[in-house]
Amino acid sequence: MKHVSQFGLPKKRKQTLDILEKAFTEGNLDPHDYENRLDMVMQADSVEKLDLVLSDFPEQYRKESNVSTSSSSVIAPENHAKQNHNKLSLNVLAGKSLVIDNVSTSSSRIFTIIGEQKISFSDPNLQNTKSDYEVVTIVGETSVDLRNQCLEGAVIKLRMTKVVGEVNIKVLPGTIVEDRTKKILSEYTHVLKSKTWKNKIYNAFSPNREDGSQKAAGKVNCHLILEGFSILGAVNVTVYDI
Repeated sequence: MKHVSQFGLPKKRKQTLDILEKAFTEGNLDPHDYENRLDMVMQADSVEKLDLVLSDFPEQYRKESNVSTSSSSVIAPENHAKQNHNKLSLNVLAGKSLVIDNVSTSSSRIFTIIGEQKISFSDPNLQNTKSDYEVVTIVGETSVDLRNQCLEGAVIKLRMTKVVGEVNIKVLPGTIVEDRTKKILSEYTHVLKSKTWKNKIYNAFSPNREDGSQKAAGKVNCHLILEGFSILGAVNVTVYDI
C-alpha cells in the first residue's frame, strides 16, 4: 500500500480555507460552490488534494492570498503554562464535565473508564502558551471543546490513549490540527460544520438581520497536536463556524 505523506497538511489546509473564505467574501464563489469546496478541504488527506481545490483559481490570486494569510499563521509560543502534571481527574461509570478554568490547579491527566467526559477551557492564562494533557478513554467517550478565545496563540498537546471509544474534538476556524496518533482498527475524521453562507443569504433578504440569524463564531489561531494511540473507535475533529 502506497504511503501518502501528510507533511505540511495542517498548515496547507488552513491556508486553503483562508483563500476560499476570501474568494467567497469578495463574491468570486457562489454559496453552493463555496460549501462544496469546504467539504473537499476537510476531507483532503494530502497536500496534492488541497491543491486541486484551488486548481481553477488564477495563479496570481493564490499567490496574493498566500502572502496575506501567512502572517496569521500560529507562532509557537516560548512560555509553558504552569501545570500540575500529577493531578488526575478520574471518571468511572458516569458522566462528568471538567472545565480548565485555572491551568495551574486544574487536572492535566484526565481518565474516563466506561463513561462520558466533557472537557472545556476558559483560562485566559492559556493564551500564547504551550500546555499538554494526558487523555485516557477506555470504553467510553471524551469530548474536548477548544472553541474558547482564551486559546488564541496557544499550543495544546493531547497525549491520548483510547481503547474502544471515541474522542470528539470541537475547534474554531483558524485552529491547526496535527494528527500524530498511531491507529489500530481506528479512524480519524476532520470535518466542517458550516452555516456561514446560509447566514449571509438570510442577512441579505431578512428585515430582522440582527435577531434572526446565528452569529459567526469567529476564529482562534491555535495549534492542536494529537499524540498517542487509538485502538477500535474514532478520533473526530469538527470545525464550527457557527
